[in-house]
Amino acid sequence: MKPLSFILAALAVAAFGLHDARAQVGQSLELTGTLRDFADTHPDMQYPDKHFGLRTGIVQSQLGSDGRPVLNTSYNLSRAMIDSEQSFSQWYRNVEGVNQSIQHTIVLEDDDGDGIYRFEASKHNGKSFFPLDGKLYGNEGRSHNYHFTYMIHTKFTYTDPSDREAMTFSFSGDDDVWVYINNHLVVDIGGVHSEEYDSVNVDNVADDIGLETGKTYDFHFFFAERHTTESNFTIETSIQFLSPLYD
Repeated sequence: MKPLSFILAALAVAAFGLHDARAQVGQSLELTGTLRDFADTHPDMQYPDKHFGLRTGIVQSQLGSDGRPVLNTSYNLSRAMIDSEQSFSQWYRNVEGVNQSIQHTIVLEDDDGDGIYRFEASKHNGKSFFPLDGKLYGNEGRSHNYHFTYMIHTKFTYTDPSDREAMTFSFSGDDDVWVYINNHLVVDIGGVHSEEYDSVNVDNVADDIGLETGKTYDFHFFFAERHTTESNFTIETSIQFLSPLYD
């Protein structure tokens, strides 16, 4: 028979272990960014020539000096359903008479404690991503407000890969999505299209984009919803983001 003190110690360890595991379940991350709403008369919204499809290479591989994507002007813009360099420059900047903006927060949940944080608003869970329904320019006679962009700027610390699981980020949805880490393009889902998917393992590209262990880097996320009739938006990530920065 084991001594009572041994049994109590074992129970304490087991209880601590159970408490620790449960503490990981239900954790969340908040990401706050800027929604910009456009009228459907904007030349890049409800584009008249329906060249639908995934288009990579629309934007340059480095962010501009003001932290916005730079259009690749050598790209066939009509295939990307973009009118001009000027019209594109309005997507992620406040332009009086062209767009209206508000702040918007999404909450990523780690429901099962595996270290992967998830936000889903899609046809798969019956929610879809229409955060501006009835707001700003409104729905313009449609069931939803389909013409807006979303920009998130935050930071994260690149920790030692040997001390953790893989550092990943993935997006599934429509329409355009671009993700930049340390000002380098790492996720490219351009164009007006149905739901598409792309992801990045940050550890696999760390050397290429200049990441060093222990240092903190910018993370920029750019989304555009430009056409009826769906808006799907799913993020999954293991990155521990820091407080958001408002642009």
